[in-house]
Amino acid sequence: MNEKIKRLFEKAIVPTHITPPHPEVLWLIDDSASLLGFWRDQLNEKETALLTYFYKEYQHTPKAVTFTDKEWRAWLLESETRQPNVERPVRLIHFHLSESIDDYEALSSTWQEAFPHVITIVWVHQQYGVVVLESIDGYGDEMDIKSFAEAISMDFYLDLYTLIGIESTVESSRESFLFQHELFQYLLSKSHPKHVYKEQEVLLLYLMRNSTGKEMDRIIQRLISVELLNDKELLTTVGTYFSHNLNTTQAAKALHMHRNSLQYRIDKFVDRTGIDIKHFSDAALVYMLLLHYQHD
Repeated sequence: MNEKIKRLFEKAIVPTHITPPHPEVLWLIDDSASLLGFWRDQLNEKETALLTYFYKEYQHTPKAVTFTDKEWRAWLLESETRQPNVERPVRLIHFHLSESIDDYEALSSTWQEAFPHVITIVWVHQQYGVVVLESIDGYGDEMDIKSFAEAISMDFYLDLYTLIGIESTVESSRESFLFQHELFQYLLSKSHPKHVYKEQEVLLLYLMRNSTGKEMDRIIQRLISVELLNDKELLTTVGTYFSHNLNTTQAAKALHMHRNSLQYRIDKFVDRTGIDIKHFSDAALVYMLLLHYQHD
């Protein structure tokens, strides 16, 4: 610390045994990456402005502790080439806290208790984290997350905003993370009346406001495999299902097939993409993408 700063703010300097996070302390970083702490009640507005002019504010982020925590942090944030050893597909749930908190361990424990299949939580910064969840049918769905967000708001006195990502393989999870991160930042930059969003919903918003042919192609490539796009029979089935307003009985009649056969093909599409076209928002997204693909 600069000697002049040390003398000028001697009474405000926090003892070294006190560590972040601490709500009553202004935490800063000097040029040598050393942590500096100043009692907020000992600083006036001008003094605070002076300190933050010379030093960067410290952003407290919970550290990765276990091997699994470190493994996933390295994979998602640090471009590690060795992927985590998980056999099942995963789902990423991005969450943003309306304000920083003191007890990150308690919040992590709350996630673990509510969703026992949580693999790890990767903190991007002090208000933004990503839950890596083992993907199991009907587990960690929109209603589960809504209930959880309401409980967090009451327990921690803050708002929790979430983005539920589409299921992905571990191999493609880093690409999913980067894409979902971009969508989540877009969402947070806008007014967000809801606390829980599915990736499909935000994609629709994003496409409607930022759609270009190149961007649409990028999203199609990420969500629908080339093999699936070449399955003309399946795409015809899905298109007919859409044209009959998601009514399986009417669509099956139009295709001259048994309703169960139609349902099998729809389930096949859902299983292969992770996008449940039986729900309106998911169907609307796929409808827009296929419309672009078929007329490009």
